Amino acid sequence: MALKPYFQLVRLPNLFTAAADPLAGFLIAGGLLSNPAKWLPLVLAGVCLYAAGMALNDVFDYQTDLRERPSRPLPSGRASRWIAAVLGWDLLFVGPVLAAVAGPRSLIVAIALAACVLIYDAGRVRPWRRPEVMGGCRGLNLLLGMSASADLGGPSGWAMAVAFAIFVIGVTYISGDEVHHDQSQGVKAGMILQNVAMLALVAAAAWVRESSIALGVGVAVFATVAFIVNRADLRAIRRPEPSTIQNAVKTGVIMLIWLDVGLVSIAAGPLLALPVAALWIPAFVLGKWLYST
Repeated sequence: MALKPYFQLVRLPNLFTAAADPLAGFLIAGGLLSNPAKWLPLVLAGVCLYAAGMALNDVFDYQTDLRERPSRPLPSGRASRWIAAVLGWDLLFVGPVLAAVAGPRSLIVAIALAACVLIYDAGRVRPWRRPEVMGGCRGLNLLLGMSASADLGGPSGWAMAVAFAIFVIGVTYISGDEVHHDQSQGVKAGMILQNVAMLALVAAAAWVRESSIALGVGVAVFATVAFIVNRADLRAIRRPEPSTIQNAVKTGVIMLIWLDVGLVSIAAGPLLALPVAALWIPAFVLGKWLYST
């Protein structure tokens, strides 16, 4: 059995962005890397739930993908729908089980995240509401890491999770134009949301900044992310075709790691942000080999 179609099915490069969210949340909430018994189950839970969401999304969107994205693993026949369904449902169950290892608060957040994933993939969600549900999934993934603390990260942590969700809503709006040639309304709306979200993330992290130096480093990270994201979005607006829109989506997803890096840099210090930044390397390298939209 060829593995590449299944790596594509779960969007393997993006799994590292899913790992970055709970790890960042854990560090932002005051967690220590020297306590892997707390953060590792949360990271693995986030990865499992993301992979489950991707697999089940393609299972439930099979008929639509036959028309609009026939080259994907399931409609092309390169991957089995039955195996994809079993994989998705199993991972959706395993995610909360792993989170439970970190404690009851983590289990509750993981169950909420799993429910959000299922609503997005299988629920009767109107198309124009799906971006909000997707954003909620990623916001909860960041909050999953914060669930190791007694206050779930406190008001600043919740604000970060909401702003993070808004950024992902923007990415999802952009992806909606992927199959609509010569349209850029979604890209424009997504670009606005992404910029609003980045400003909100800086403000929320600055609320609990570790130091002035940490704030400066984090702001520099966010400024770099803003430049890269806006450049990709503007290209998609100028040339609204599948290739430029897919690149804008891919850029937005990969940059989620650097948003996490910026948050940790400001709230916990640049040194603690280095392990989060390291997750960008496999995401970037694998993104050259496998599509991630």
